[in-house]
Amino acid sequence: MDPRPEKIRILLVEDNPADVYLMRQALNEAPVAYDLVVAKNGEDALKLLSSDADRPALVLLDLNLPRVDGSAILDMIRTDERLRDLPVIVLSSSQAPHDKARSAALRRCTYIVKPPDLDNYLALGRRIYNFWRDSLP
Repeated sequence: MDPRPEKIRILLVEDNPADVYLMRQALNEAPVAYDLVVAKNGEDALKLLSSDADRPALVLLDLNLPRVDGSAILDMIRTDERLRDLPVIVLSSSQAPHDKARSAALRRCTYIVKPPDLDNYLALGRRIYNFWRDSLP
């Protein structure tokens, strides 16, 4: 029996409307249907993650966010017993080694630098799907 659902719920934590649009286009390239919920700032993301209703199967997390930054959200996810196994993809324009290393050190987390052009952005859909699929128990 295939453990993958017909549709996965994804929380995208992103304050840039252009990046939200590009991510929607990229996810359309993934071989699975998705329900994308967008939090435009860190505070909204924390509220969504704290709720017991409709918990996401995957989080796509920008680091540079208003109100509460992505690092604080990642810390909360990894210290919350209910969320610590939630797969997270950090999507950032930062190429700083310390940002990448921090994500690499966390279980079920990966770091992807936001692509500079549309073609590479569209290719993210398959990468995101593969990461999520490989993180299934």
